[in-house]
Amino acid sequence: MSVEKEDLEEIKVNNLYLRVFSSFFLILLIYCLFLNDNFFFPIIIHSLVSLSIWEFLRLLNYRNSDRISSDKGNFFLSRQRLNYSDFLVIILINLFISSMILSAFAISFFLVFCFLFIFFFLKFKLSKIIGIFYVSSPYCVLILLSRDLNYQDFLILILFYAVVTDTSSFLVGSFLKGRKIAPKISPGKTISGSVGGLIIPSLISLLIFIETYDSVIMIVVTSIIFSIIVQVGDLIESYYKRVCFVKESSNLIPGHGGVLDRFDGLALLIVFVYILKLLNFKFYFIVY
Repeated sequence: MSVEKEDLEEIKVNNLYLRVFSSFFLILLIYCLFLNDNFFFPIIIHSLVSLSIWEFLRLLNYRNSDRISSDKGNFFLSRQRLNYSDFLVIILINLFISSMILSAFAISFFLVFCFLFIFFFLKFKLSKIIGIFYVSSPYCVLILLSRDLNYQDFLILILFYAVVTDTSSFLVGSFLKGRKIAPKISPGKTISGSVGGLIIPSLISLLIFIETYDSVIMIVVTSIIFSIIVQVGDLIESYYKRVCFVKESSNLIPGHGGVLDRFDGLALLIVFVYILKLLNFKFYFIVY
């Protein structure tokens, strides 16, 4: 019995080391996004969009397989392979990303027509097309956002709300517990945690920006909306994993799951912030 306990403790320690190492890797990845240079930034964007689409398509193929009901521990998921059409989609989206980075808009339009032809020719289902668009659009938006002079400020805002909302929701929900907000989608999320994920980011935002922005109501309302977007993004990804009968989108990042697991609420918030930017919204964290 003591030997089994020692083995369990050793496994926990090893998992902790893996999680810490993976956390440093994620920090390095985010740092490269902040650099916004001509070398690391494109590499990170291409890597993230490729892995995101790979995870989504692999889960979709796994969900449609006849082995999902008997898969204990996701054995077959770890051995799920993509077909040639899936790889073709990944290649075309990467070409589209490259054309955006290089501002080759004529090529971008041509690739869009290629997408439409492939989707029509291969008879892709609408759910598959929407899913591919959903997981890849945040990286396209991030490229557009990177051309703004306040790009790093936008990225800090997005990361701030993603991290603080997720952390405060987890801590408040773990402490207060209570009724689940969506038990069939995400059994671990509670109403108290969701409310905590709205209030705490708002209070922190007030403490930081109250001296530089004169509208308290705007700070609070904007903060609550941003936190809601993060939580909705998290629930969308949780729902998709639920219908695929998996806990994590992959095991690419030890201790953290997959790319979709780490960038769920973050991805949706990127798109939302860029839409506000297009609408000339006056962000309180930027001094005009």
